[in-house]
Amino acid sequence: MYAVYMQTSMRVDQANRDALARIAAEELGGVSLDEALRMLLFEHETMRAVARLEADPEALADWQREAHEWAELDTGVTE
Repeated sequence: MYAVYMQTSMRVDQANRDALARIAAEELGGVSLDEALRMLLFEHETMRAVARLEADPEALADWQREAHEWAELDTGVTE
């Protein structure tokens, strides 16, 4: 199954486009501007999720407990 991507155009200040291109080239291994934007949006959403956890001590404790359980999970790997 293949994803269908629609393209669009948008107006962006040249300085913003150049900054995104610089980040894509220097920090993200030369990815396309589209991929760089996708990665930056993902980072933004991740930081929002972290902020929500930090604002709710009970949810944060639950998440930390579950993360610890996953980190301690030991399963055998068969080839």
